[in-house]
Amino acid sequence: MVFLFFLTISAVIWFLNAMGKEYTATLRYPVRFTNYPDNQVLIGELPSNLDLTVSAYGYTLIKHFLGRRLMPITVEVNSYSLNRMPDTETRNYYIPSYLTTNRIAGQLGSDIDILDIKPDTIFFHFTEMVTGRLPVKPVLELQFDQQFMMRGNVIVDPDSVNVSGPAAILDTMQFVPTRLLRKTGINQPVNENVGFPEFHMLNLSENMVRVNIPVEQFTEASIRIPLEIINLPDTLVLKTFPSEITVSYHVALTDYDRISRQQFKAVIDYNKVPEGDGRLDVEITNQPSNIRSMRFTPRHVDYIIEK
Repeated sequence: MVFLFFLTISAVIWFLNAMGKEYTATLRYPVRFTNYPDNQVLIGELPSNLDLTVSAYGYTLIKHFLGRRLMPITVEVNSYSLNRMPDTETRNYYIPSYLTTNRIAGQLGSDIDILDIKPDTIFFHFTEMVTGRLPVKPVLELQFDQQFMMRGNVIVDPDSVNVSGPAAILDTMQFVPTRLLRKTGINQPVNENVGFPEFHMLNLSENMVRVNIPVEQFTEASIRIPLEIINLPDTLVLKTFPSEITVSYHVALTDYDRISRQQFKAVIDYNKVPEGDGRLDVEITNQPSNIRSMRFTPRHVDYIIEK
């Protein structure tokens, strides 16, 4: 027991003596870059850590290695004079890492001396920030209740937003999509705020838009319309059997009385008459914009041609 006691005392004295000596070690510190030059967008990747070769007393290093959460070192880019790369056609810059020594030392504390920083140079690749206005396209996944349908068009307010970012990205965009709006069992108008997904290196003038989906109960209706013959020479007569077709469709209740046969046009094209025996295809070339799920019968008709 006496031996173990003196052995423990010796170990403690040795440890305290060792911790009182200076050592050189490498600390990996997280780094965060902020405050970029105005109207410039960073492209490419920056280092997420800096490897610091430091000198400090043993107990100071132990304090950093054990139990201390490493807060990111903040580098305010705009507070340094950026050096432009020799290729003046690009916006590529660099900062020698040693220029950040004093600022990093201030965050680490006076009990640690910084001997070296890796990487020794931090490179920045910028592109000019541009702004354009793009239409908003709602991303919708809609399931209507039975006997209900969308009446008219989806209304988005505002219908366009200002987008700021690299010209190389904006030039490829034709619209700005929203987050997915998923609705089921719809039986009344939908009016909701919808946000945008995260866009890398892009800033939007709006955080969300108002999406209005007009919904109304519908009914099924049908109407008979005559067939018209087009591209028929004046010297010929073409007769079809039957001479009319039946068109069925879904229509909102408020629009039911507004639908007439004059709004439809069904044609037979003489230029598409098949050689020999055959039937003629019926084409619908005109229909009201406020109907849905249109279908017609027959889709093919018999015919005779008289001179």
